[in-house]
Amino acid sequence: MTLPLKTLVVGSRFGQFYAAGVAAAEQLELVGVLGQGSRRSQALARYLEVPSLQALEQVPADTRLACVAVGGAARGEQGPALAQALMERGMDVLIEHPLLPQELHELLRTANRLQRRCLLNSFYPQLPCVARFIELARQLHRQQGIRHIDAQCAVQVSYATLDVLAALLEAVGPWSLDSVAPALSAWRDISLVMAQVPVSLRVLNELAANDDGRMQMLLRISIATDSGTLLLASPHGPLLWLPAVRAPVEDADGVFDLFGPLATEPLPCAEVLEAAASDWAQVYRKVWPTAAANALQPLIAGVGLARLQQRSVEVVGLWQQVTAALGFPQQPPVTLPAASLAQALEAAR
Repeated sequence: MTLPLKTLVVGSRFGQFYAAGVAAAEQLELVGVLGQGSRRSQALARYLEVPSLQALEQVPADTRLACVAVGGAARGEQGPALAQALMERGMDVLIEHPLLPQELHELLRTANRLQRRCLLNSFYPQLPCVARFIELARQLHRQQGIRHIDAQCAVQVSYATLDVLAALLEAVGPWSLDSVAPALSAWRDISLVMAQVPVSLRVLNELAANDDGRMQMLLRISIATDSGTLLLASPHGPLLWLPAVRAPVEDADGVFDLFGPLATEPLPCAEVLEAAASDWAQVYRKVWPTAAANALQPLIAGVGLARLQQRSVEVVGLWQQVTAALGFPQQPPVTLPAASLAQALEAAR
C-alpha cells in the first residue's frame, strides 16, 4: 500500500482551495499551511486540523510536495523565492500563475540543478468543463481545423486563458499580436495568431485595489469550425455545440421542406454537452479544491511534465506581450454585488 505523499500548502488566500483539495485527496497528506502568521492562515490551519507554520524550518523534513499559492513580481509577492527555497529543501513544487518569464526560467533552472520537479499551474485546464472543452477542441482541430477563436476574459485570468488556448491548439507559436483599445471601455481587444490560427481576444482590463478576486467574469471561449461552433460559456459550463446553419431541404420544385414529413433527421439548434455547475458554493467547496489537488499529478508521476513546462515557457512569453499591449488596468467602478438576473432587475427599478 502506497503511503500518502506529505504535501505543504504555502499561502492562505487562494491557497485555501489547495489546502482543502490536498486535505481531501486520499493520495496526499496535508502537513501544514505555511504563511506569515495571519489570522487567516491560523484559522485555515485550525479548520483543517494541521499546523500553522511561519518558517521554512518548521516544515517537516519528509515533506515531498509543495503548493505555492503565492504570486510573483507581477503581484508584488515572493512566490518564486519561496518555491526555490522549498526545492532546496528537497520538495517538488507547484506554483500558481502568473509569473514573469525570467522568474519561470530561474525556477526551471533551479529544478534542473537540484533534480527536482517544478510546474507553473494555470489552474483552469484542470476544471472538468474546461478539460472536456480542450479535448473536444483538439479533436475538431485535428479532423477539420479551427477557423477562428473568440476568447473573453478578465485580466486576472489572462495567462490562464492563453494557456487554455495553447492546450487546445497543442502549440503556441508561431504567434503575432496586434491591439485595438477602445477609448470608452475597459475592454481591450487583442488580435492574435497562435499556431497559425486567428484569435480575437477581449480582456476586461480592470483590477480593484487589494482585491484581485473582483471580476465581472472569468473566461469564455468559442471555437469556430466549418461544421459548427464549440462554446465554453464559463469555466464551469455550460459547454455547447452550435451546428453551422444550413438552408432547409428543398423538394423537386424548390419548395422548402415545410409541409410534408421531414426528409432528413432533424439537426439540433444547440447541443448541451455539459451543463453548468449548480452554484458557486459547489464550485468553491468541491470543484476548485479537487482541481487544485489534481494539478499535482504531473509532479507526482512525471508524465508529460516536460511538455507542460515547455508550454508554460512559451505562454509566459506571449502573456508578457499581451499585458504590455493592454496597459495598466483601470480601477473598476463601484457596482452592485453579484446577483441572479431577477435580483439584478429588481435592483434596477
